[in-house]
Amino acid sequence: MQRASIVLGLAAFGMLAGCSLGVQDRTVSWSADQLYREAKSEMNSGNYTTAANYQTKLLARYPYGQLAQQALLDLAYTYYRDGENDKAEATYDTFIRTYPSHPYIDYAYYMKGVVTYEKDVNLLARLNPTNLAQTDPKVLQQAFEDFRLVVDKFPDSEYAEDARLRMLFLKNLLAQHQLEVADYYMRRGAYLAAANRGRNVITQFDGAPSVPYALALMTRAYKELGEMQLSNDSERILKLNFARKINDPEIQHYLNGDISKKKNLWEIIASEPKI
Repeated sequence: MQRASIVLGLAAFGMLAGCSLGVQDRTVSWSADQLYREAKSEMNSGNYTTAANYQTKLLARYPYGQLAQQALLDLAYTYYRDGENDKAEATYDTFIRTYPSHPYIDYAYYMKGVVTYEKDVNLLARLNPTNLAQTDPKVLQQAFEDFRLVVDKFPDSEYAEDARLRMLFLKNLLAQHQLEVADYYMRRGAYLAAANRGRNVITQFDGAPSVPYALALMTRAYKELGEMQLSNDSERILKLNFARKINDPEIQHYLNGDISKKKNLWEIIASEPKI
């Protein structure tokens, strides 16, 4: 009885395998042009897995020529739209290395920056600057450098202006990240580390909205350390350059408040955005 069951099982497996082997790839006879057109159609319909399948086959069967170049660029975008950001980033890198003189190379650099930025930042974080400032700064810095390449190498590109705006946003975001870390050190009583992070905001991100807050934080940190000259210098620069912000609740918190306490939810919501 057991032997009969095994035989029947093997027979069933053989039938399934035979059916599987009998399935033919309907694209076998397709030309490069047909693969490209069908991939485009699937992309436009939002069927990204099928589009990527056709684009991959085009690249495997017809690896040379303009259609292959465009298919590689399209494949990177397909991965991006499908949420496969690691694959998208790698494919844009491949395109940049393989076709450095391509007419759309500026677009490839630009999209690589977009993908790098969004790779580790989910939608909720993008809508919440507080969460964004706590994102891994290496990811933000890499995206900044990708956009800088577009601006530096292709200043007349149609993507250059948007890349500049994204760089400004990322610069402000990186500055706020430094301020968040400095605030953490302040609450822990690590005043020297807090002051150093505040100085990073000023020296590395001049013009960022976080600068006056960093100066206020440095004023208090140096005061707690007994470094009155440095504290007075920081406060003087704050008052000289940001007189209108002196009464900002967050700045007053650094200058005169209980720096061991973390801001409550209402204070975070009411605080001025630094992006």
